[in-house]
Amino acid sequence: MEFNPFDDRWWLAGSSLNWISAAIAARPAWMPCEGAVERLRGRRARAISAVRLLAGYRTLETRQAHALDPSLPALPKAAFWLDMLGAGFCEPGFPIAVDGKQAASPLSADWMAVRLPPHEDIMPRLAEALDLTPPELATLAPCRGPGSLDWRPNLRGQRQYDRHNLICADLAVARAAEGWRTLGEAWGRFDLICHDPLMGAGGPDLELIGENETVCIELTASMGQSLSAKFNRWARVLRHPGTERVHVVWLAAARTVEGIPERLAALSAERPRQHWAIAEDWRDSPVCPDGFAPEPGTPPEPYDWMRADMDRVGEAVGLPGAGSWKRPRVLMGDSIPF
Repeated sequence: MEFNPFDDRWWLAGSSLNWISAAIAARPAWMPCEGAVERLRGRRARAISAVRLLAGYRTLETRQAHALDPSLPALPKAAFWLDMLGAGFCEPGFPIAVDGKQAASPLSADWMAVRLPPHEDIMPRLAEALDLTPPELATLAPCRGPGSLDWRPNLRGQRQYDRHNLICADLAVARAAEGWRTLGEAWGRFDLICHDPLMGAGGPDLELIGENETVCIELTASMGQSLSAKFNRWARVLRHPGTERVHVVWLAAARTVEGIPERLAALSAERPRQHWAIAEDWRDSPVCPDGFAPEPGTPPEPYDWMRADMDRVGEAVGLPGAGSWKRPRVLMGDSIPF
């Protein structure tokens, strides 16, 4: 069955899923434990990609993960996902049934979401199991905080509303299909957007990088007093030097959006480069009521940080052009996505 995070039938019991913790002592019979890590070593690149996506987007349905990275299987019952669960590198989440027919297995559920375990930073275990090099580790997730000298990624799952995360992932899938480069919440930090650690660690739910514009997406399901404060904080960010091409789109994403569009329209009308739309409408057609309709164009390539650093270090020790040297794949890591 195709998964649509806007379909209310999945959220009749609330905005969270039924998660099976990776820390439970007795694993379900369908979750292979013995040999899982060894099999993942044979799918090393795929496992790294899966962890990178989960660290960035927090929560993904398996078909969403496949859409964002076709090397990952779409079906929840695929051997790869079962091994990732068996190794404890991610946890499975299933929709909560209100009719008494609860399915908590990838073999029987309509769909399955996955996330990093929230009770543990899996970075040490993952690094040992897959023999990860520092460049590979550094590109799994951003450093632990603005201005931090600790380059190691924090690979601990974040407890958030699952509906919110899955809607963000759905929006990312739709925009990536149009040619945008998409960054999940982990990479969309104010300090990274502004290249200024003083701007703090907050940020958008989703970031879209295009040729001429960067569009930051904020989902909201309420009209509390904090909403105006969030608009004001974005106004300060958009005044920061270097953010002239950045726009913010506020999306009404509540199960019932009554009253929210009017509030968003009033707040965005007072502030330049802040726009609004209804989330489901914007997923299907990214045009805001004020006419803002960005195009991806040809987005810039991700920053090849290792090559640039090799050039810099090489010059310092009298070896100019070191960045052009052929490097083993394990010493390249992945490009920094911003």
